[in-house]
Amino acid sequence: MKQKQDILHSMIIEVTMVLLASMVAFQVCNMLGIRMSLIPLVMVIGYVIQKLLYHLCIISARYIVDAIPPSFLISVKKCVSKKAQSLAYSPTSNCEEVQKKRMELFHYEYQREQQQYQWQKEREEDEKLNAILRYTRDTFKRFDLEETEIYQICESVRYFATNRQVLSATEIHIKKHTSLTQISLKNFAWNIAFQYNIGRDMTTSFVMATFAEWFANSTFDTVRKNLRTTTGRHKIEIDENILSKYIV
Repeated sequence: MKQKQDILHSMIIEVTMVLLASMVAFQVCNMLGIRMSLIPLVMVIGYVIQKLLYHLCIISARYIVDAIPPSFLISVKKCVSKKAQSLAYSPTSNCEEVQKKRMELFHYEYQREQQQYQWQKEREEDEKLNAILRYTRDTFKRFDLEETEIYQICESVRYFATNRQVLSATEIHIKKHTSLTQISLKNFAWNIAFQYNIGRDMTTSFVMATFAEWFANSTFDTVRKNLRTTTGRHKIEIDENILSKYIV
């Protein structure tokens, strides 16, 4: 098998040399004005020159290889081996680099989405609070309360909804009005607390602190038990859907 390969290799070289010699001979005859009948002679000369150069190159290559010390060849092999290993590991390093870039991109997009979500959430909370405050103003404008008293109720509602706590220290005192009953005020407090999922204890504290004169003679447990009244007709009814009426 190896012998056949050597023969084929030699034939390819010989054919290449003959073709190259014929091309060179034709060009030389054309440039120097030599008669066409002398082309075969020029081809032979060119072929001989190519063979001489071919064998000269082979001899020179063997001489150079023999002159190289074995230690140098070993070091070259080691260097080539290291480069091959680095190339073998390069896909892994490239993969890690790609993963790092993708992680950075994900982090950037995640942070941006979180900011947008936070802004959207804050905007929705503001709209919700504004709707609650409009409901509060509209509710108490129907009664004979002063403007400052309605303002104080709105401030108490704002603090209650925002902090889930009761605004105990108030500058404006809300006087008791006969047009408003305990049931109506408790229903109002429940309507606010329902929108924010605030518990009964905190809601009871809110209504008793905000409308203190109405509940001066009432106990905490009594108010807590009857915080929501749906039977009968009252000035302020239970309304679970106040947001849908005030948020456009």
